[in-house]
Amino acid sequence: GAPPGLPYGPMKEGTEATPLVPKDGALKRLAVLASCVGFLADSYDLFTIDLVVLILELHYGEALISAKSKALMVSTMLFGVVAGQLLFGLLADRWGRKWTFVSTAGLTVFSCLASALCDGDAAVPLPLQLALCRFVLGCGVGGEYPLSATVSAEAVADGNSRGQVMTLVVSMQGFGMLLASVLALLLVHMGISLEALWRLLLAFGAIPSALAFCLRWQLTESEAFQGSQRSKVRLDQSHGQKVLETLGSYWHLLLGTSSAWLLMNMFMYSLASFKSSIFEAVIHSTAATDQVWDQAFFASLTSAFAIAGFAAGFLLIRSASRFDMQFYGFLALSAVFFGVSLFTQLQPNPSASSLLMMMGLVFFLVNSGPNLTTYILPAECFPTCCRASCHGVSAACGKLGACVGTAAFPLLQRSCGMPAVYLACGAASALGALVTYGLTPRCMAPDIQKLES
Repeated sequence: GAPPGLPYGPMKEGTEATPLVPKDGALKRLAVLASCVGFLADSYDLFTIDLVVLILELHYGEALISAKSKALMVSTMLFGVVAGQLLFGLLADRWGRKWTFVSTAGLTVFSCLASALCDGDAAVPLPLQLALCRFVLGCGVGGEYPLSATVSAEAVADGNSRGQVMTLVVSMQGFGMLLASVLALLLVHMGISLEALWRLLLAFGAIPSALAFCLRWQLTESEAFQGSQRSKVRLDQSHGQKVLETLGSYWHLLLGTSSAWLLMNMFMYSLASFKSSIFEAVIHSTAATDQVWDQAFFASLTSAFAIAGFAAGFLLIRSASRFDMQFYGFLALSAVFFGVSLFTQLQPNPSASSLLMMMGLVFFLVNSGPNLTTYILPAECFPTCCRASCHGVSAACGKLGACVGTAAFPLLQRSCGMPAVYLACGAASALGALVTYGLTPRCMAPDIQKLES
């Protein structure tokens, strides 16, 4: 249940004519647009690295782009994301949403361009240069999670519309994946050299981030944040005092949002093993540009499944509670993973089409349920004084779960095979359902305007 006195309960009845964002709030529509564009850029930056690493390996060879170098370039961004989620979440609650939101976009623009301009002939090895740039980029990308969720949540008061608006924001993950793969396909088709290809892919991320930067410059502080600041002055409380006092009542909700996101990302990121096994079964290219083309085409197919899941979630969230979407989503994923584990145990060499269908089902289910709610709930469950901080902590725990998944599941695959990986993914999903059942409010959506009281 919810903490005593909090405004959880049935959502106000909505109608089909209810606008997603109030018609009289041009700045609120601008806030949602700025969140969507920024999240699109960040998703592009996160997912394009897989293609860039492949291109670098094909162009420079394994002597320069070794397995250790690839791990360094990918992991440093992940650590940067965790740092950005924690840091910018705290800053947004302390200093305000607008300027931290502008800062994340500016940091992303700078680091995207710096990554594209790395010098392969410099004294510092290219992988190390890219790793440093990707860490800074990760800080900007990480900051987008708490900021985009908080800004979009505070822009929409109606619970029905707020759920769909936040679904629209997080669905930019799927479109960012699609943008990265489509751009790579286009550049390969144009006959761009591998040297120019990886630089263009990295530099392109600065374009939507620059647009987000310009949009955010026009924003004002949300009414919720301004009200929270006035409340601290009236009660003669410091920011730290108010946050600590609030968390004393909300710690179990924070435990619920953090652990659910951690468990989801454990199996979400382990799906890299799932995708690679399908990719190896379907693709048999040898030429460098053909490998890039095939990898990009396969990524676009994966993103199509993700977008379909987001679309289903967008329609479902007006009628289903956050609890139901997360709880039954985890249960459905658990059943699918256990079924896939049994199937691959009985059929050691499944056809590529059956693997593709399994992967599509997993991506559809996760993006129509837990991947939405783990992003939305932390922005709705906590009062304004600690909303961004708690979302940042929850998101950072999710990325820690990704680290555990990417480190542990490949070891499990090598020692026990893919059936054991699917079994572990099913166990993580079942634990996610258990955590949701025990620590997630049974509500449609809280009235975040009343959380202060």
